[in-house]
Amino acid sequence: MNTDDLITILAEDARPIRDGVVPRRLASFAGAGLCASVLLMLAWLPPRPDLQHAVQGLIFWEKSLYTLSFAVVGALAVERLARPGGRAPATAPAILALAVGLMAAAAAIGLWQAGPELRVQLWLGDSFQVCSLRIVALAVPLLITTLAATRSLAPTRLRAAGAAAGLLAGGLSASVYALHCPESAPAFIVCWYSLGMLTSAAIGAALGPFALRWR
Repeated sequence: MNTDDLITILAEDARPIRDGVVPRRLASFAGAGLCASVLLMLAWLPPRPDLQHAVQGLIFWEKSLYTLSFAVVGALAVERLARPGGRAPATAPAILALAVGLMAAAAAIGLWQAGPELRVQLWLGDSFQVCSLRIVALAVPLLITTLAATRSLAPTRLRAAGAAAGLLAGGLSASVYALHCPESAPAFIVCWYSLGMLTSAAIGAALGPFALRWR
């Protein structure tokens, strides 16, 4: 059997792919990873004791909106990059830059208004040594499931797809970590939360050429 005959046989058995398969698969795998990340946090780190009060305030939701913006950008990018020949949306970097820029501006204003003796505390908080590492650790189950979903959809730009999957995982894991972490200063969030989320994206980019390669 020559190549043309094989292609003909395969084409005869081909079926159209239903609309929405890519986002549904990514959502289901990411949802499973999110559940695993929440369970990991509950087994490892207790929810902040004032969580019930915190969710009634604006600061908690500002932090959550910031972390979720990374997840949204990652989701938009991986949904495109998971397809053969797909490219990330041109608006993705702009959305990410806007989120970081707004939080950085809030951090600058907060540091400027604070007394000199408080500025280092606003930046480092009480947990800068562990914040980024914990976000990365909580991203592990999310990264595994998101990479698995992406690989099943036949991406061709493996490093970019891996970075997008890592950004999605990092944004969601940072949102989970916020249920434990009481730090709320914009200077802390824009530095240490961003570091954790971007580290997850970097790990995804490093793993992409291996984890997403077709076998």
